[in-house]
This record gives sequence, C-alpha cells and structure tokens, in this order.
Amino acid sequence: MTDPQETPAGLAEVRFRSDVTAELVKSSAADADVLFAARVSTAGEQSLAEVGSDAERSAGLINYLMRDRHGSPFEHNSFTFFVSAPIFVFREFMRHRVGFCLAGDTAIALESDSGPRYTTIADLYRRWHVGVEASVQRDQVRCFNEETLRPQRARILDVIESGAKPLLRLETETGLVVRCSTDHAIFTPDGWRKAGELAAGDYVFGAGFAGVPNPEQALAERDGEAAAAVPHRLALVADDGVEMTYDLSVQGPWHNFLANGIVVHNSYNEESGRYRRLEPVFYVPGPDRKLVQQGKPGRYVFVDGTAEQQKLVDEATRAVCTGAYQAYLEMLEAGIAREVARGVLPVSIYSSMYATCNARALMHFLSLRTKREDSAFPSFPQREIEMVAERMEAIFAKAMPLTYAAFNRNGRVAP
Repeated sequence: MTDPQETPAGLAEVRFRSDVTAELVKSSAADADVLFAARVSTAGEQSLAEVGSDAERSAGLINYLMRDRHGSPFEHNSFTFFVSAPIFVFREFMRHRVGFCLAGDTAIALESDSGPRYTTIADLYRRWHVGVEASVQRDQVRCFNEETLRPQRARILDVIESGAKPLLRLETETGLVVRCSTDHAIFTPDGWRKAGELAAGDYVFGAGFAGVPNPEQALAERDGEAAAAVPHRLALVADDGVEMTYDLSVQGPWHNFLANGIVVHNSYNEESGRYRRLEPVFYVPGPDRKLVQQGKPGRYVFVDGTAEQQKLVDEATRAVCTGAYQAYLEMLEAGIAREVARGVLPVSIYSSMYATCNARALMHFLSLRTKREDSAFPSFPQREIEMVAERMEAIFAKAMPLTYAAFNRNGRVAP
C-alpha cells in the first residue's frame, strides 16, 4: 500500500509503502523444457520431440532429476521479473546466483582516464570482497551504448561468485573467446540471445575491429578514441567442462560489459540514481511486521512489538525519510550531481530492477529466502525479501507446476 506523508508547505510530498512488487515481464519456461534438456544425453536429436510436449506423462522423470540433484536440465528456461522494493532488499537479492556466469579467467576491461587495463573476473571478485584494494569498488568497466554501439563507462555495483557451472566455449573467427554458462546473455545483431541458443555462423558483438586476432588488441585505441562494437562471426560453440563462475552487476543505463572482448549482459538491471532523480517513495514497516528479535543468531525468532514500539518505528521512519529527501532536493537544486546528492538517502528508499534467472537459480533463491516448514534445511529470511520471494514463487508454480511440485516434494532443495 502507498501512504502519502503530509509535509509542510514547500517540502516534497514523501510517500510510504509497506509492500513490494514482483511481476513477470516475460518468460520462456515450461516443464517440457526440463525434458528435452535431460533426454538429449540419451536420445540425441530425437530429444527435439520433447520441445513443447505434454510433460504430464513425464512427471516421474522430473521428480527423479530433482531428487538426485541432476541440476542442469532445469537451466534451459528463463524468467524476467520486474521488482520494486526498498534498496536494502536489492542488496540481499544481488548476493544470489541467477545463472549468468563467466569462467574465472575471463578478462574484464576496466576503464580510467589513462586508458583500459585488464584483470580476470576471479581476481576482481577477490579484490572486491577480500578488500585488498578499497579502490576497486570505484572501478568502471567498458560498456556499449546498445543503440549507437559506441563505447561508454559503467560503474561496477557488485562482483558475484556464481558457483561451479557447466560452461560453453564461444570462439569467433577473429580470435575472441568467451567461456560462459548456457544462459548468459550475449549481445548480437538480433538483440540479446543466450549463449546456448547460438551456433557457429551466428554473429556476436565484440570490441575493436573485425579481423583483430585477440581481445587485448581488439580493445586498442585508434586515433585516441576507443573502438565501437562490431559484429564477429562465431566459428565454434562447444561444451567446455565445469568450473567456478562469476558475474558482474553494473550500473545503467546500458547494463553490459566486455568479457574477453565480447559484449555480455549483467544479471541485474537496476534503476540508477546517477541518471534520474529518485522518487520520494520509502518503506515503512506495516502493522503486521514483527519488530523484536529474540534469541541468538541462528536461533532467533521475531515477535510482535508493542503499540509504543510500532508508533516509534512509524514516526521515526517518516521523519528521517522526509528530512533526508528534502536535503536531497536542496542539493539537486543547488547544482550538486545526482550521484553525490543521493548519498543522504536511506536504504529504505524504493528502487526498481529487472532480474533474469532460470528455474534452477530461482529454486536456490526460494530455498533461502522463504521460511517453510516442509524445507529440508531451515531458513531465516528477512521478511521484506521473503515478500518478494513469495510473489516470484507464485509465478514459478504457475509456469512450471510439475517442477514446482518436485521442488516441494524433495524438501525445497534446488538440484
């Protein structure tokens, strides 16, 4: 629900919500997708008969795959969600593996005024999270305007370890190579396509100039200006083993970056406070939100607060958010850059994003971000992210009912 806050004359009208939004934007997901992916190992091209088939007769196979943790058949599908929630929910959300994954040795082009430099995504992850270099959290990557194909810069929001995953190897005739999961999105002349949908002869966008034999040369400057993205023809798409994988989340408006010279998508596209004025919508806990934590970490429970505690949370939240947003507006009106002014805003302000994942990644998310008595392993999610998860779970259950039933039957453990 949305609740306008009465404010004195001259101040911005600040609005408060105690709910979240999670809507399906688009999907390509059905139980039959699990079947053709599973049966290709024994039936080869005959598994194509399962595409679009009635999956009801194969519910037992889906349950077997779930029970015995054969996970990869559950990755050949896609859900894209639009999520509106307080920013602190997104900071939890972005810790999850959503399926877009790159091999650890993938070279990432970092941008600075002195020109590009290169590091592997695995090293970037270690530097980001171990804190060896605090400056790494100010790093920018080379990205591309998807309309003009001209190079730009985008700030890294997070570096994510995505677990061990089966990889595909994509090689272009010009010598660019990227190793990624089957559902990692690759920028092509036909728009964004999953790596697993590509074949030799297809074109992908890469940096530099067609015919340049390696990524580092492809990223070279010509006449002092970075090269635009150009099409590169794929010479090979092949399986390439299982390795630990990683991904980046980068700031918009163009949510892509270079992976070994090939333009790839990041996992999440979030509204950017650098490019637009943030709306004055803030989260305030509703009357049914449990406020008091009892017990130690790992054994705690939340219980209802008193009427006085509810009143304190409500009034303090409204006062702080209203004051913070007014300070934000004052800085903008004084000519301060949006990216500086937003620093005064609390994490209870609402943001929005698109999140794309496959069913396997979604089940991982649901197993950790919902609390259910039938779960094989207990979980203690924060209520606000659980609200998002509940809405996503309802969409998943409708799209893939047999897979969803098997997920629940086997303790809500992702394969």
